[in-house]
Amino acid sequence: MLAGANFLSRPPDELRQPNIFWKGIGLMMLPFVLILKEPDLGSALVLLPTGLVMMFVAGTPRKYLFRLVGGVGLLAALFLADLLFVPSGRWQLPMESYQRDRLLVFFGRDYTHFAPPNATPAELQRMRQKQIDDEYNVRQALISVGSGGPLGKGWRQGTQNALGYLPRAVAHNDFIFSVIAEEEGFVGSVIVITLYGVVLFTGLRIAGQARDRLGKLVAVGVVTLIFGHVFVNIGMNIRIMPVTGVPLPLLSYGGSSVLCSLIALGLMQNVYMNRRGY
Repeated sequence: MLAGANFLSRPPDELRQPNIFWKGIGLMMLPFVLILKEPDLGSALVLLPTGLVMMFVAGTPRKYLFRLVGGVGLLAALFLADLLFVPSGRWQLPMESYQRDRLLVFFGRDYTHFAPPNATPAELQRMRQKQIDDEYNVRQALISVGSGGPLGKGWRQGTQNALGYLPRAVAHNDFIFSVIAEEEGFVGSVIVITLYGVVLFTGLRIAGQARDRLGKLVAVGVVTLIFGHVFVNIGMNIRIMPVTGVPLPLLSYGGSSVLCSLIALGLMQNVYMNRRGY
C-alpha cells in the first residue's frame, strides 16, 4: 500500500500514460501473487479493491480502470461458470479443494452434481455428508446471529459459543461477529458497525485534509483496506460473502492482525497530524 501510494503520488499528467498505468497494476499484483501462493485467497483479494480505489483517487483515467474492471469481471464470470457448472473430471481451473468447497457452499451447489456418472450410492452419500460438514460453520454462524435477538443473551451467555456448536477453533477469529451478535444482539451488532463507520468516515475526512497527494493516498488506502476486511468478515458471518480467513480488524484474535491494523491506523493518524503545511 505504501509503495503504491508513493508510486501514484506523481503528477496526474504522468498517470495518463499507459506504461505508468501498467506499472501501477504490476506493483499491485506483486503482493497479490505472493499472498495467493501462501495460499491465502481472501487476504489477497482484499488488496485488489484497495489498489483500484487508490488509482482512482490518484487520477488514473477512468477509461483505463473501467476496461480493467470489465476484463476482471468477465474473467470472474468465466471462472464461476467453470466452478459451478463444469462436471468433475473435465477441465477445471486449478484451485485448492477447500477453496472450491467454500465457493460451492456459498452458491448452494449440490456436491452430487459433480459426481462421476458411475458413482455408487455410497459415494453419493459420502458427498452429501461432506457437503453437510462443509456447511456446518456457516449454518452455526447464522444461528448465532439470529438467536441473539434485539438485545442478545448477555456476556458469555451465548449457547452457540459456550456449548461449542459454533466451533471454538473459529469463534474467536473468523466468526467473532457471530459471537458478538449472539451475546449482544442486534443493538450490539449495530454499535460495532457504527464504530467502524466512525473510523472509516474519519479516515475519509483525514484524506480530504491531507496536505499532499502521498498523505491523501495513504489515508484512502487505509480506509479501503479496513473497509474490505470489515465487509468481507461480517459478510461471511451473515452469508453474503463466501467464507475466507479475513479477520475482523481489532476484534478478531490474532497478534499480527491487530498489529497491522494499529500500524495502518497510526499511518492515517500521522497524515492527520501533518495535515498543515510547513
